[in-house]
Amino acid sequence: MTQRNDRGADDGARLRSLSLGDLLSVDLPVRDYILDPLMKQGESLMLWAAPGVGKTMAALSIALAAAGGGKFLGWKAPHPFRVLYVDGEMALADLKDRLVVLKDAVEGLDVDAAAKNLRLLVRSHQDPEASFPDIATPEGQQTIYARARGMKADLVILDNFSVLAGVDDENDAGAMNPVLTFLLRMKQAGIATILVHHSNKGGESYRGSSKIATTFEAIIGLKANSGVASRYTAAFDLAFTKFRGRRNDTIVETSAWLEEAADGTLRWRWKESEDAELGRVVTLVKTCRYGRDADLAKALGVSTGKLSGLKNTAIARGLIKAPDWKRCVEAARASESGLDAFPDVAEADEDDAHNDF
Repeated sequence: MTQRNDRGADDGARLRSLSLGDLLSVDLPVRDYILDPLMKQGESLMLWAAPGVGKTMAALSIALAAAGGGKFLGWKAPHPFRVLYVDGEMALADLKDRLVVLKDAVEGLDVDAAAKNLRLLVRSHQDPEASFPDIATPEGQQTIYARARGMKADLVILDNFSVLAGVDDENDAGAMNPVLTFLLRMKQAGIATILVHHSNKGGESYRGSSKIATTFEAIIGLKANSGVASRYTAAFDLAFTKFRGRRNDTIVETSAWLEEAADGTLRWRWKESEDAELGRVVTLVKTCRYGRDADLAKALGVSTGKLSGLKNTAIARGLIKAPDWKRCVEAARASESGLDAFPDVAEADEDDAHNDF
């Protein structure tokens, strides 16, 4: 008992606190974006998807972009960073094939820098008698932590939770504690971490207890996009279910796929997803500031023909009623003419509801 208390007292003595005055006056180092604006040094992110959707292709592309100062889906590494990629299940030959394809697919990649800065710790590359790190155990955590510190890694990618964490029941909140402790330790060390994970059976969220989500600055879900053909099974809709950082036009629901270029190499292509685009349309229309299709189309960055299609789809899906669209257009025109504007959509909806009785 005494030893435990003494040890606890020693640990407590090592903890540091500071006053508000100290915090306000201290000069803290500026944390670089590893991929701007997706994540900074020392932050953590979860990337989840169902099997076969393309989460490993996405994770490897992030690793390459970070290690080689490239860009993935609009997220740019300002300079090359050191990256440790831990893979728990893929055959080494398959991993090589994917990286060969992706080194040409990642925009602006410095291949020589990536070759130097990206290191891979792969289970299939080990002796069968060697134990591979388990991030749910202190020993496994220390192995990865020591490797990362030894190479001065800025980013560690863990692919994937199910094969790297020996957790009996992923739905048990308490079973997540060791993994959370490890992720928080990496934050304390200033090492960014990406955890690749599987989706639940419905494919609508990540698998297991929601407690695992507490430490992440960002959570990204990938869902299969059957409308885009990709011979490398990497065509998905990407959505943020959590994001604490600074948003710009790249932090949106996105459709992404690998497309073959004229020279036979593959390139990542992406665009705002239809759901996100429809959401922007409806939001702008409801401001009642656009009396002409041309002005609304310009604000959206689309042609008037494309706007017409988006309008029809939004109305067909019930995102906005046709009378409400018309009312907002007329209100905008009235405002431009100096006349009294029509009631806004919310007020009009209330009036319609009262008139129903």
